[in-house]
Amino acid sequence: MLRWLAVFLTIWFIHAVRSVFPTFIVGGIVAYLLLPLVESLARTLKMKKSLAVAIIYLSVAIILGTLGSLFLPTVMDQFTQLATQRQEIVQKLIVQLNTSSNLNLNVPETTNQVMSSLEGAVGRPTEIVHLGGLVSHWLLSLLVCIVSSIYFIIDSERLGEFCLRFVPRERQMVVKSLSGEMNSMLSRYVQGQLILILIMSLAAYLYLHFVVHMKYSLAVAITSGCLEIIPVLGPILATTIATTVGFFSTNDPMTAVGIIGFYTIARWFEDYFIVPRIIGHAVHLHPLIVIFAVLCGEVMAGALGMLIAIPVAASIKVIIDFIYPAVTPNEELAVSASGNEAAEGSLK
Repeated sequence: MLRWLAVFLTIWFIHAVRSVFPTFIVGGIVAYLLLPLVESLARTLKMKKSLAVAIIYLSVAIILGTLGSLFLPTVMDQFTQLATQRQEIVQKLIVQLNTSSNLNLNVPETTNQVMSSLEGAVGRPTEIVHLGGLVSHWLLSLLVCIVSSIYFIIDSERLGEFCLRFVPRERQMVVKSLSGEMNSMLSRYVQGQLILILIMSLAAYLYLHFVVHMKYSLAVAITSGCLEIIPVLGPILATTIATTVGFFSTNDPMTAVGIIGFYTIARWFEDYFIVPRIIGHAVHLHPLIVIFAVLCGEVMAGALGMLIAIPVAASIKVIIDFIYPAVTPNEELAVSASGNEAAEGSLK
Protein backbone atom coordinates (compact mmCIF):
# COMPACT_ATOMS: atom_id res chain seq x y z
CA MET A 1 0.00 0.00 0.00
CA LEU A 2 2.78 2.44 0.93
CA ARG A 3 4.62 1.63 -2.31
CA TRP A 4 1.59 2.48 -4.45
CA LEU A 5 1.03 5.66 -2.43
CA ALA A 6 4.67 6.67 -3.06
CA VAL A 7 4.24 5.99 -6.79
CA PHE A 8 1.07 8.06 -6.89
CA LEU A 9 2.68 10.98 -5.04
CA THR A 10 5.71 10.84 -7.34
CA ILE A 11 3.53 10.97 -10.46
CA TRP A 12 1.48 13.82 -8.99
CA PHE A 13 4.62 15.78 -8.11
CA ILE A 14 6.09 15.31 -11.59
CA HIS A 15 2.83 16.49 -13.16
CA ALA A 16 2.65 19.51 -10.82
CA VAL A 17 6.18 20.72 -11.67
CA ARG A 18 6.20 19.62 -15.32
CA SER A 19 6.93 23.17 -16.51
CA VAL A 20 10.37 22.96 -14.84
CA PHE A 21 11.58 19.97 -16.83
CA PRO A 22 12.10 21.55 -20.31
CA THR A 23 15.04 23.67 -19.12
CA PHE A 24 16.76 20.67 -17.53
CA ILE A 25 16.03 18.54 -20.60
CA VAL A 26 17.73 21.13 -22.82
CA GLY A 27 20.62 21.25 -20.36
CA GLY A 28 20.88 17.47 -20.58
CA ILE A 29 20.94 17.64 -24.38
CA VAL A 30 23.73 20.23 -24.28
CA ALA A 31 25.69 18.08 -21.83
CA TYR A 32 25.10 15.03 -24.03
CA LEU A 33 26.58 16.86 -27.02
CA LEU A 34 29.61 18.23 -25.16
CA LEU A 35 30.42 15.17 -23.01
CA PRO A 36 32.48 13.31 -25.68
CA LEU A 37 34.49 16.47 -26.35
CA VAL A 38 35.07 17.06 -22.63
CA GLU A 39 36.20 13.47 -22.03
CA SER A 40 38.51 13.58 -25.05
CA LEU A 41 40.10 16.86 -23.93
CA ALA A 42 40.51 15.68 -20.34
CA ARG A 43 42.05 12.39 -21.49
CA THR A 44 44.39 14.00 -24.03
CA LEU A 45 45.69 16.78 -21.79
CA LYS A 46 45.43 14.67 -18.60
CA MET A 47 43.40 17.26 -16.74
CA LYS A 48 40.37 17.17 -14.50
CA LYS A 49 36.98 17.03 -16.17
CA SER A 50 35.93 20.27 -14.45
CA LEU A 51 38.87 22.14 -16.01
CA ALA A 52 38.06 20.70 -19.44
CA VAL A 53 34.45 21.86 -19.00
CA ALA A 54 35.65 25.38 -18.15
CA ILE A 55 37.92 25.52 -21.22
CA ILE A 56 35.21 24.28 -23.60
CA TYR A 57 32.47 26.54 -22.24
CA LEU A 58 34.80 29.55 -22.36
CA SER A 59 35.73 28.72 -25.96
CA VAL A 60 32.07 28.31 -26.92
CA ALA A 61 31.25 31.65 -25.25
CA ILE A 62 34.03 33.40 -27.21
CA ILE A 63 32.89 31.86 -30.51
CA LEU A 64 29.23 32.71 -29.91
CA GLY A 65 30.18 36.22 -28.78
CA THR A 66 32.20 36.79 -31.94
CA LEU A 67 29.44 35.47 -34.20
CA GLY A 68 26.88 37.49 -32.28
CA SER A 69 28.81 40.70 -32.69
CA LEU A 70 29.06 40.07 -36.42
CA PHE A 71 25.56 38.85 -37.27
CA LEU A 72 23.27 39.52 -34.29
CA PRO A 73 22.54 43.21 -35.09
CA THR A 74 21.50 42.31 -38.65
CA VAL A 75 19.41 39.36 -37.52
CA MET A 76 17.66 41.33 -34.78
CA ASP A 77 16.99 44.21 -37.16
CA GLN A 78 15.42 41.88 -39.74
CA PHE A 79 13.30 40.09 -37.12
CA THR A 80 12.17 43.47 -35.74
CA GLN A 81 11.17 44.68 -39.20
CA LEU A 82 9.30 41.46 -39.87
CA ALA A 83 7.42 41.82 -36.57
CA THR A 84 6.58 45.44 -37.43
CA GLN A 85 5.32 44.59 -40.91
CA ARG A 86 3.55 41.38 -39.93
CA GLN A 87 0.09 42.82 -40.64
CA GLU A 88 1.12 44.07 -44.09
CA ILE A 89 2.53 40.64 -44.94
CA VAL A 90 -0.65 38.85 -43.88
CA GLN A 91 -2.86 41.38 -45.68
CA LYS A 92 -0.93 41.10 -48.95
CA LEU A 93 -1.11 37.30 -48.76
CA ILE A 94 -4.87 37.42 -48.20
CA VAL A 95 -5.32 39.87 -51.09
CA GLN A 96 -3.37 37.58 -53.42
CA LEU A 97 -5.35 34.55 -52.22
CA ASN A 98 -8.63 36.43 -52.67
CA THR A 99 -7.71 37.54 -56.18
CA SER A 100 -6.45 34.20 -57.43
CA SER A 101 -9.25 32.03 -56.00
CA ASN A 102 -12.26 34.40 -56.17
CA LEU A 103 -13.20 33.78 -52.55
CA ASN A 104 -14.75 37.26 -52.12
CA LEU A 105 -13.17 37.69 -48.71
CA ASN A 106 -13.47 40.83 -46.65
CA VAL A 107 -9.75 41.58 -46.62
CA PRO A 108 -9.57 43.97 -43.63
CA GLU A 109 -11.83 41.79 -41.48
CA THR A 110 -10.01 38.58 -42.44
CA THR A 111 -6.65 40.22 -41.77
CA ASN A 112 -7.76 41.33 -38.33
CA GLN A 113 -9.03 37.85 -37.52
CA VAL A 114 -5.75 36.23 -38.59
CA MET A 115 -3.70 38.77 -36.65
CA SER A 116 -5.85 38.29 -33.55
CA SER A 117 -5.27 34.55 -33.73
CA LEU A 118 -1.52 34.97 -34.14
CA GLU A 119 -1.21 37.56 -31.39
CA GLY A 120 -3.32 35.43 -29.09
CA ALA A 121 -0.90 32.56 -29.59
CA VAL A 122 2.41 34.40 -29.29
CA GLY A 123 1.47 37.70 -27.64
CA ARG A 124 1.73 41.24 -28.95
CA PRO A 125 5.34 42.36 -29.57
CA THR A 126 4.34 45.88 -28.51
CA GLU A 127 3.36 44.78 -25.01
CA ILE A 128 6.34 45.93 -22.94
CA VAL A 129 5.30 43.99 -19.86
CA HIS A 130 4.85 40.81 -21.84
CA LEU A 131 8.13 41.32 -23.66
CA GLY A 132 10.01 42.11 -20.46
CA GLY A 133 8.62 39.06 -18.71
CA LEU A 134 9.47 36.92 -21.72
CA VAL A 135 13.07 38.18 -21.81
CA SER A 136 13.59 37.65 -18.08
CA HIS A 137 12.10 34.18 -18.32
CA TRP A 138 14.40 33.23 -21.19
CA LEU A 139 17.46 34.64 -19.41
CA LEU A 140 16.65 32.63 -16.29
CA SER A 141 16.04 29.51 -18.37
CA LEU A 142 19.35 30.04 -20.17
CA LEU A 143 21.20 30.34 -16.86
CA VAL A 144 19.57 27.19 -15.47
CA CYS A 145 20.30 25.36 -18.74
CA ILE A 146 24.02 26.26 -18.62
CA VAL A 147 24.41 25.40 -14.92
CA SER A 148 22.52 22.11 -15.23
CA SER A 149 24.53 21.08 -18.31
CA ILE A 150 27.78 21.69 -16.40
CA TYR A 151 26.64 19.52 -13.51
CA PHE A 152 25.38 16.83 -15.89
CA ILE A 153 28.81 16.65 -17.54
CA ILE A 154 30.87 16.69 -14.35
CA ASP A 155 28.66 14.18 -12.52
CA SER A 156 27.84 11.98 -15.53
CA GLU A 157 29.53 8.89 -14.08
CA ARG A 158 27.90 9.26 -10.68
CA LEU A 159 24.54 9.85 -12.37
CA GLY A 160 24.91 6.60 -14.29
CA GLU A 161 25.87 4.70 -11.15
CA PHE A 162 22.89 6.19 -9.31
CA CYS A 163 20.49 5.03 -12.02
CA LEU A 164 22.00 1.51 -11.95
CA ARG A 165 21.16 1.25 -8.24
CA PHE A 166 17.51 0.75 -9.21
CA VAL A 167 18.36 -2.16 -11.53
CA PRO A 168 18.83 -5.70 -10.20
CA ARG A 169 22.48 -6.80 -10.28
CA GLU A 170 21.80 -9.66 -12.68
CA ARG A 171 20.30 -7.16 -15.15
CA GLN A 172 22.90 -4.42 -14.92
CA MET A 173 25.11 -5.75 -17.73
CA VAL A 174 22.06 -5.97 -20.00
CA VAL A 175 21.08 -2.39 -19.14
CA LYS A 176 24.64 -1.18 -19.81
CA SER A 177 24.68 -2.89 -23.20
CA LEU A 178 21.26 -1.50 -24.11
CA SER A 179 22.14 2.02 -22.95
CA GLY A 180 25.35 1.88 -25.00
CA GLU A 181 23.38 1.02 -28.13
CA MET A 182 20.89 3.82 -27.42
CA ASN A 183 23.72 6.25 -26.75
CA SER A 184 25.33 5.48 -30.11
CA MET A 185 22.02 5.95 -31.91
CA LEU A 186 21.12 9.19 -30.15
CA SER A 187 24.61 10.63 -30.59
CA ARG A 188 24.50 10.16 -34.36
CA TYR A 189 20.97 11.55 -34.52
CA VAL A 190 21.65 14.73 -32.51
CA GLN A 191 24.95 15.47 -34.25
CA GLY A 192 23.32 14.85 -37.62
CA GLN A 193 20.49 17.25 -36.80
CA LEU A 194 22.96 20.01 -35.92
CA ILE A 195 24.77 19.49 -39.21
CA LEU A 196 21.45 19.61 -41.10
CA ILE A 197 20.56 22.90 -39.41
CA LEU A 198 23.84 24.46 -40.54
CA ILE A 199 23.51 23.11 -44.09
CA MET A 200 19.89 24.22 -44.51
CA SER A 201 20.53 27.67 -43.02
CA LEU A 202 23.51 28.25 -45.31
CA ALA A 203 21.77 26.93 -48.44
CA ALA A 204 18.62 28.95 -47.75
CA TYR A 205 20.62 32.12 -47.16
CA LEU A 206 22.63 31.73 -50.38
CA TYR A 207 19.47 31.20 -52.44
CA LEU A 208 17.28 33.83 -50.79
CA HIS A 209 19.99 36.49 -50.67
CA PHE A 210 21.85 36.04 -53.97
CA VAL A 211 19.10 34.60 -56.21
CA VAL A 212 15.84 36.01 -54.84
CA HIS A 213 17.43 39.12 -53.31
CA MET A 214 15.05 38.87 -50.37
CA LYS A 215 15.23 41.70 -47.86
CA TYR A 216 14.95 39.41 -44.82
CA SER A 217 17.05 36.55 -46.15
CA LEU A 218 19.24 36.06 -43.07
CA ALA A 219 16.34 35.94 -40.60
CA VAL A 220 14.33 33.59 -42.82
CA ALA A 221 17.34 31.33 -43.45
CA ILE A 222 18.07 30.98 -39.71
CA THR A 223 14.39 30.24 -39.05
CA SER A 224 14.37 27.64 -41.82
CA GLY A 225 17.43 25.91 -40.40
CA CYS A 226 16.04 25.82 -36.86
CA LEU A 227 12.72 24.42 -38.09
CA GLU A 228 14.62 21.46 -39.60
CA ILE A 229 14.80 19.86 -36.15
CA ILE A 230 10.98 19.53 -36.06
CA PRO A 231 10.16 16.38 -38.04
CA VAL A 232 7.45 16.47 -40.73
CA LEU A 233 5.95 19.83 -39.75
CA GLY A 234 9.21 21.80 -39.61
CA PRO A 235 10.01 21.78 -43.35
CA ILE A 236 6.38 22.68 -44.16
CA LEU A 237 6.49 25.67 -41.82
CA ALA A 238 9.89 26.73 -43.17
CA THR A 239 8.63 26.64 -46.77
CA THR A 240 5.47 28.55 -45.85
CA ILE A 241 7.36 31.29 -44.00
CA ALA A 242 9.96 31.71 -46.75
CA THR A 243 7.32 31.77 -49.50
CA THR A 244 5.15 34.32 -47.67
CA VAL A 245 8.03 36.66 -46.87
CA GLY A 246 9.50 36.24 -50.35
CA PHE A 247 6.23 37.15 -52.02
CA PHE A 248 5.85 40.16 -49.72
CA SER A 249 9.39 41.34 -50.49
CA THR A 250 9.24 40.99 -54.28
CA ASN A 251 5.48 41.03 -55.02
CA ASP A 252 6.17 38.43 -57.71
CA PRO A 253 4.22 35.13 -57.74
CA MET A 254 7.02 33.44 -59.67
CA THR A 255 9.39 34.21 -56.80
CA ALA A 256 7.08 32.31 -54.47
CA VAL A 257 7.00 29.39 -56.90
CA GLY A 258 10.79 29.41 -57.11
CA ILE A 259 11.12 29.39 -53.31
CA ILE A 260 8.74 26.44 -53.04
CA GLY A 261 10.73 24.60 -55.70
CA PHE A 262 14.04 25.34 -53.96
CA TYR A 263 12.84 24.15 -50.55
CA THR A 264 11.35 21.01 -52.10
CA ILE A 265 14.57 20.15 -53.93
CA ALA A 266 16.63 20.96 -50.83
CA ARG A 267 14.46 18.62 -48.77
CA TRP A 268 14.82 15.82 -51.32
CA PHE A 269 18.58 16.32 -51.38
CA GLU A 270 18.67 16.08 -47.58
CA ASP A 271 16.50 12.96 -47.45
CA TYR A 272 18.32 11.00 -50.16
CA PHE A 273 21.94 12.20 -49.92
CA ILE A 274 22.77 14.04 -46.71
CA VAL A 275 20.71 12.13 -44.13
CA PRO A 276 21.88 8.64 -45.21
CA ARG A 277 25.53 9.75 -45.04
CA ILE A 278 25.37 11.75 -41.79
CA ILE A 279 22.73 9.97 -39.73
CA GLY A 280 22.49 6.75 -41.69
CA HIS A 281 19.94 4.37 -40.23
CA ALA A 282 20.48 5.59 -36.68
CA VAL A 283 16.77 6.33 -36.41
CA HIS A 284 14.94 3.85 -38.61
CA LEU A 285 11.25 4.51 -37.99
CA HIS A 286 8.24 4.12 -40.23
CA PRO A 287 6.86 7.49 -41.44
CA LEU A 288 3.53 6.84 -39.71
CA ILE A 289 5.38 6.25 -36.43
CA VAL A 290 7.25 9.52 -36.94
CA ILE A 291 4.02 11.48 -37.50
CA PHE A 292 2.31 9.80 -34.55
CA ALA A 293 5.28 10.46 -32.26
CA VAL A 294 5.52 14.12 -33.27
CA LEU A 295 1.80 14.71 -32.68
CA CYS A 296 1.96 12.94 -29.30
CA GLY A 297 5.00 15.01 -28.35
CA GLU A 298 3.24 18.25 -29.26
CA VAL A 299 0.17 17.32 -27.19
CA MET A 300 2.23 16.27 -24.17
CA ALA A 301 4.99 18.89 -24.11
CA GLY A 302 4.44 21.44 -26.88
CA ALA A 303 7.40 22.47 -29.04
CA LEU A 304 9.92 20.66 -26.85
CA GLY A 305 7.87 17.49 -27.12
CA MET A 306 8.02 17.72 -30.90
CA LEU A 307 11.80 18.07 -30.74
CA ILE A 308 12.42 15.03 -28.54
CA ALA A 309 9.60 12.88 -29.95
CA ILE A 310 11.76 11.11 -32.54
CA PRO A 311 14.70 10.28 -30.20
CA VAL A 312 12.23 8.98 -27.59
CA ALA A 313 10.39 6.87 -30.16
CA ALA A 314 13.70 5.55 -31.50
CA SER A 315 14.84 4.67 -27.97
CA ILE A 316 11.60 2.77 -27.38
CA LYS A 317 12.17 0.92 -30.66
CA VAL A 318 15.69 -0.05 -29.54
CA ILE A 319 14.27 -1.44 -26.29
CA ILE A 320 11.52 -3.36 -28.10
CA ASP A 321 14.01 -4.79 -30.63
CA PHE A 322 16.26 -5.82 -27.74
CA ILE A 323 13.47 -7.58 -25.84
CA TYR A 324 11.68 -8.98 -28.89
CA PRO A 325 14.33 -9.34 -31.64
CA ALA A 326 13.05 -9.65 -35.16
CA VAL A 327 13.32 -13.08 -36.77
CA THR A 328 15.35 -13.04 -39.99
CA PRO A 329 14.29 -15.20 -42.97
CA ASN A 330 17.27 -17.56 -42.40
CA GLU A 331 16.36 -18.00 -38.75
CA GLU A 332 12.74 -18.61 -39.72
CA LEU A 333 13.80 -21.30 -42.18
CA ALA A 334 16.04 -22.88 -39.55
CA VAL A 335 13.22 -22.95 -37.00
CA SER A 336 10.86 -24.40 -39.60
CA ALA A 337 13.39 -27.09 -40.59
CA SER A 338 14.02 -28.08 -36.99
CA GLY A 339 10.27 -28.27 -36.42
CA ASN A 340 9.85 -30.55 -39.45
CA GLU A 341 12.67 -32.80 -38.27
CA ALA A 342 11.09 -33.06 -34.85
CA ALA A 343 7.75 -33.93 -36.41
CA GLU A 344 9.31 -36.62 -38.62
CA GLY A 345 11.13 -38.07 -35.61
CA SER A 346 7.91 -38.30 -33.65
CA LEU A 347 6.21 -40.10 -36.55
CA LYS A 348 9.00 -42.66 -36.71
